[in-house]
Amino acid sequence: MRGALALIRASWQSALTYRIRLLISLASLLISVLPIYFIANALQDTMAESIAGQGSHYFAFLVVGTATFLLVPSAVNSLAGAVGSGISTGGFETLLGTRTPLPAVLAGMVGYGLLWTVLRALVLMVGAWVLGAAILWSQLGSAILIMGLIILAYVPFGLIGAALVISFRTAGPLPQAVLGVSALLGGVYYPTQVIPSWIESISAFVPLTYGLRALRGTLLEGSSLAAVLPELGMLALFIMILMSIGWLALGASLHHARRAGTLSHY
Repeated sequence: MRGALALIRASWQSALTYRIRLLISLASLLISVLPIYFIANALQDTMAESIAGQGSHYFAFLVVGTATFLLVPSAVNSLAGAVGSGISTGGFETLLGTRTPLPAVLAGMVGYGLLWTVLRALVLMVGAWVLGAAILWSQLGSAILIMGLIILAYVPFGLIGAALVISFRTAGPLPQAVLGVSALLGGVYYPTQVIPSWIESISAFVPLTYGLRALRGTLLEGSSLAAVLPELGMLALFIMILMSIGWLALGASLHHARRAGTLSHY
């Protein structure tokens, strides 16, 4: 744990050397709320009935979906990118040679990026709240817990991507496929029940579907965690199954790379 925190702290100190870039990133998020606000207001009457049960205002529905989707690319892409960069510089092999456990090494490599993305998601929702989005901040603790589960449900794809980078030096089309399916079928911009029936069933295999239902239920409807327990249970199931697959893939790739002596060859 101390090793992971040390790596996160090092990443934070490095990011602080680019303070203007951090401020511009947050400011651009706040500005991006404006087009969402106008689009949502224009579609309010059209979407009001279909979003029933996930908030009564489409603006809040859309902002929660957009803010949450910020987490998915970070969870899917960060680890593969960090491992690829570490292999090219030799830093990844050095970290693996320390006494720090592998999970702590990986957490430290991507921890800062994930925490920064959560902060950006919260800033986006604050900007929307200022414009009138009915977000229940009393449910913030539950919302952060659900965001954490969403991240954990997508981290396994990052593990698989990192395994592909170690073995083949590229994650291939996997990240783009996961992001595309999640954006289209996960309920980011519209509820899943409006998706054509012949593909709606696929949304049941998308972790974001359950994460957004739970998050909107708590933040927009005031539901307790007990009320969204079925969605949380499905997220937990995704985490258990996908994590097992992800760790198996990463372990196999590291075993192969060590035997072949290619861990430090880019």
